[in-house]
Amino acid sequence: MSQTTTKVTFGQQNDTKPPSVNITYPSYPPTITTGRIIIEGTANDSESGIKTVSASAHVFPFGGNFSINLTPSPISSENNNWSHWSVPLLINTTGTYRVVISASDNAGNNGYSETTINAILSPSKAAVPKIAFVRPSFTEAAYSDHGFYTFYYKYKFPPFGKKITTDLDMFTVKTPISVPERQNETGLRHLSNLTALIPLNGTELRDVSFDGSPDPQKFWMPFVDHVKKAVPSAIVTVMRDEDVNDGHIFSTDKNKTNAYDILLLFHNEYVTQDEYNNLKQFVSKGGTIVFIDSNIFYGQVSYDKDNRTVTLVKGHNWQFDGKAASRSVSERWYNDTKEWVGGNFLENDIHDNITFTNNPFNYTHFEEQFVNNPKAKIIIDYGIKFPKDYLVFETFPPDKKDGNITVATYSLIYGKGKVIMMGLYGQNLAENERFLKLFDNLIIHQALCSNLQPCNMNKASSSNISHNNTVSSIQSSPFPFMG
Repeated sequence: MSQTTTKVTFGQQNDTKPPSVNITYPSYPPTITTGRIIIEGTANDSESGIKTVSASAHVFPFGGNFSINLTPSPISSENNNWSHWSVPLLINTTGTYRVVISASDNAGNNGYSETTINAILSPSKAAVPKIAFVRPSFTEAAYSDHGFYTFYYKYKFPPFGKKITTDLDMFTVKTPISVPERQNETGLRHLSNLTALIPLNGTELRDVSFDGSPDPQKFWMPFVDHVKKAVPSAIVTVMRDEDVNDGHIFSTDKNKTNAYDILLLFHNEYVTQDEYNNLKQFVSKGGTIVFIDSNIFYGQVSYDKDNRTVTLVKGHNWQFDGKAASRSVSERWYNDTKEWVGGNFLENDIHDNITFTNNPFNYTHFEEQFVNNPKAKIIIDYGIKFPKDYLVFETFPPDKKDGNITVATYSLIYGKGKVIMMGLYGQNLAENERFLKLFDNLIIHQALCSNLQPCNMNKASSSNISHNNTVSSIQSSPFPFMG
């Protein structure tokens, strides 16, 4: 919304400065599973003072009007003291809600602040699949300029036991606040429920992997569109690491049942201990996680909700206790991840001359996950091939010193649920037709199948996918959904 300024004279002083208004809670666009949330914030004006604070809301897509009547209006902390205010948002249906707070001063100037609320309310008794993509916002923060990777590049690999006490501020980074498209009125009118939640053109954070520019995340919509097309009856949404950390993948009932059926993760390299535990519990309770990318759960961070920051704890060859940093393990939860995810990150230089003898997608080595649990069911073995004498120069994981490594798309039953791991860096294949056909006809199908019954794959056997039996030969079958 555009700011309005009115010039008013108070003695010798002209007040044309809009008041400041900030939303302090929720501190990021959250996903909620309840029908009520209290929005809190502050408003200040040092010149003429705050006259009133108002709130308005709408659901996406935005039609140009704020159709939700917020009753009651914002409440001041005391006697029209608007330094602190609160307003309840009552939600009746699933959707993405935009809330705009307006503060007016006594000179007629207006200031604005906004947030987005992603609400997923349980449908009635209908067995509608509920599917959520998890935006790796903690990992986005880790890669920000003057963050973790600036530290890694500077200090590289010091001897074990040596404590580093300089540049420790790089281990605490801000999480992304919003989606840039929401910050201008023109783009706002064209946002849908989902595009209001994903950073198509990158975030406000500068990414060291892109020479300090925001990371354009064009891979989102191909996967989102394919899920919506394959399962048109599903509720499809996007949440963030913060939401998983806070337990919003579970319902609010006393049993904390799963609020979703399927979660799809991308490059969720850095997670908190709570997020890690919640994802593991989600699978054990009967949920399915599809890992589109490799290099997941590599490092542990802590999350400061008040300051919207994450801080490295352990992983990626480092640990940080708040006073000093030192060398540590590479993959934070190596053995635990091996147990319930079924594989681990294949550590190597992305520039190594690694190839694949079974490569139906013409995939170029980038980052991969290798199978490390004998219970995993191989869907496609890509036949990874290392350069001659590679084992002499590279250090493989302790339980793979023999170099017997399989990079594959696979599935693994854990508890009452399952994991499907692509094994490759899937976002690099977001425009690959063969890969997306595999994703449509096999991966989504497998994700929706009940773990208590085998998936009916009709004609094609997924284990035979190769150059001679390409993904395009897979015939899709109906998607049985077991509520």
